[in-house]
Amino acid sequence: MRGRLAFLSLQFLVAASAGATALPPIIADVDNAVPACVTPAALMQFVADRNTKHQPPLKIDSRFADIASVYQTVGKCVARPPRQCVGVRWDYAFFQMLIETNYLTFLRPGGVPASVVPSDNNFAGVGAAVSGKPGEHFKDLDTGVLAHLQHVLMYSTTRIPEPVAKRTRQVQDYVQDAMHRLHRPVTYSDLDREWTGGDKNRYAADMQRMAEKYASRYCQEAAFRPRVTQAVSSGAH
Repeated sequence: MRGRLAFLSLQFLVAASAGATALPPIIADVDNAVPACVTPAALMQFVADRNTKHQPPLKIDSRFADIASVYQTVGKCVARPPRQCVGVRWDYAFFQMLIETNYLTFLRPGGVPASVVPSDNNFAGVGAAVSGKPGEHFKDLDTGVLAHLQHVLMYSTTRIPEPVAKRTRQVQDYVQDAMHRLHRPVTYSDLDREWTGGDKNRYAADMQRMAEKYASRYCQEAAFRPRVTQAVSSGAH
């Protein structure tokens, strides 16, 4: 469809060759900014609308009521010593978080609790790919969001000198060696292939659908710039 919904979704989505979806670069800049229509209030309403329409309606931990604001604040400046900041496309990180936590419910399909629970403050399943372990625990919400965004930023080949997450420290060299071989800005599509071990672009497809749903409700106009990427895959969640 080339009508309104398709046009709106372009604010979030970029096209690549062979019909594959190439999501935006991880690092935000003037040419890759979070759209103005992405606001914490709208994102939380987006979450609430989905969860209330579920049967039975789903509730999230009250501590997460304004988590989108934390993603925005930290995402604009993912701190790294000495007092340097790198901004990321925190909107896509937020969508990734919704995929990982099933819209902040921490439930698997069918209502079964996931291995990562709300009190872990682990919003991306960081460390959960390690066999026999449910994932890492972070002391509070803000630390958990920072751990997620540092882990995302790490994929961009930006060095994280003092990662919050143990898993980030463990895989940083390995992941960045793979990403450096792309010889171009690392995108969320690249993160997808590396994070999931080439699981049929699961994150890319899911984030695309989520971005389209959000854009259809909260965005008016969009700009479009095609991107073509080459993939690598090895799996280092």
